[in-house]
Amino acid sequence: MDAETTQPTAIEATPDAIKENALEPLVALANGLFDLDRLRIAALLSSRPANRMELSEAIGLPQRELLRQLGLLEYFGLVKLQEPAPRQPDQYSPYVLDEEAFRAARQAMGKYRGRKPRPTDAREMTLETFMPGGKLYALPRKHEQLITILTEIAQKFDTERQYKEQEVNVILEEVNEDYCTLRRCLVDYGYLSRSGGVYVRNT
Repeated sequence: MDAETTQPTAIEATPDAIKENALEPLVALANGLFDLDRLRIAALLSSRPANRMELSEAIGLPQRELLRQLGLLEYFGLVKLQEPAPRQPDQYSPYVLDEEAFRAARQAMGKYRGRKPRPTDAREMTLETFMPGGKLYALPRKHEQLITILTEIAQKFDTERQYKEQEVNVILEEVNEDYCTLRRCLVDYGYLSRSGGVYVRNT
């Protein structure tokens, strides 16, 4: 088993500017649909194109307020005039949802959900570096980090139970194929006691 100390490269810090750009489609969607009237307009346009006359009648907004809300939806990139857009749109010019804006928001949400949070303390950083997903890739050289790893592995054993050596090996092999080294470390550092081929976890 490699005893070299590895650098915490599993998680990279993301610059704030990159984060903001990645989430911009979600922010635009949230701002655009934060108002109930704009939400009603978007809901109607999700089923079919509609002009200002049709929107005003269906939603019950006066033309002036409707124009304001449509302007905000256009500003946030959520609606647009149906192509080919007239040079001078009037009350009969149809509007449609800008599907590209919603696709971008879905993609941004997928990236956001997939982003792994950066560890916030020394223990989490050590586990993320040496034992991501519960699999041990290297034993750390630093004593504090080694204790963190062994403490985590020891949690796999019940203090109220006795284990045969083969059972210990099976449990440790799930962590790393070099179960002999792990077993020896757990005994040497006092996490497990061995007597007559039987192991118990120390409290």
